[in-house]
Order: sequence, then C-alpha cells, then structure tokens
Amino acid sequence: MGGAIAIEIALGEPKLLSAIVLVGAGARLRVAPMIMSEIRRDYVHAAELITEWAYSSKTDARLRRVSAQELLEVPADVTYGDFEACDHFDRMNEVGQITLPTLIVCGEDDKLTPVKYSQYMEGKIRNARLVIIAGAGHSVMLEKPDELNAALQSFLAELGSKMLAGP
Repeated sequence: MGGAIAIEIALGEPKLLSAIVLVGAGARLRVAPMIMSEIRRDYVHAAELITEWAYSSKTDARLRRVSAQELLEVPADVTYGDFEACDHFDRMNEVGQITLPTLIVCGEDDKLTPVKYSQYMEGKIRNARLVIIAGAGHSVMLEKPDELNAALQSFLAELGSKMLAGP
C-alpha cells in the first residue's frame, strides 16, 4: 500500500518529490479473491495464507510465524479494508507519466505483488531501475534488509552524483 501512496503523490504532486522508491509495489494491486473471502471466513487461516504469500519459503520460519501472529493483532475488518483498498488501486494507464528517478525493488518470491508487476513499472517509468532480490518475498525489508539497504544506498549515491553534476 505504501507504493500505491508513493505512486499517487508522484502522479498528483511530483514537485513534492525528488525521487521515489517502490518496494513490493505495482501499478495495479489485484488481491486474490481467496484472500478476501478467507479474511471474512477464517481470519486465523487467512493470516497464515497471507504470511505464506508474503514471505519466501527460504525465509526463517520463526519470522513468518511472528508476522502471522502480528497480523492477528489487527482486527479482521481492518485487514479486509486494507486489502480491499489495494484491490481497487489501478494506475496501469497513468504510471508511465511518472518522470521522477524511481527505484523499484521486489523479492523474487513475492506472491502478493509478483515480479511481473515490478517489470511492468520498469518498462513504463522512464527513469526507473529495477532490483530483484533473491530469496525474498513481499516482506523484502524484513527478509533481506542488507540487500534492500544496499539497493537504497546505491540509488541515493546515484541521485547525489546527478545532483552534484547539475542539469
């Protein structure tokens, strides 16, 4: 959902930003109907399913369990509303209007926002660079923080060099 917000700002108020970073994002965020129905039917099972889809199978099982437990601390209606908002987000036709330098990061094992979503944005956004992190899913910032930080540092260094060089 954070990527959707960044996309909205980049499209609506681009002068507020120097660049954007989209992690586990998409120009459209379709949610599997099974997730939506399962949140209503059996929230405990839904939390397990969401966690399974959000993390790489290579990620430590303890982290996945803690994430499922934390999700259950959020009321089901709130989780449902978050996923419903994501499901209605669609900027497929507009995302190509973004001209800001853009770093797109995704985990290679992300089942919630698959790599093809990031590849689509990379192909549409003129100043975009895509980094796919091996062994990570949607929760790449928890699964592979060092790799994510390295991608961010490289992107920021590149931005700094361009700013110093001037127009």
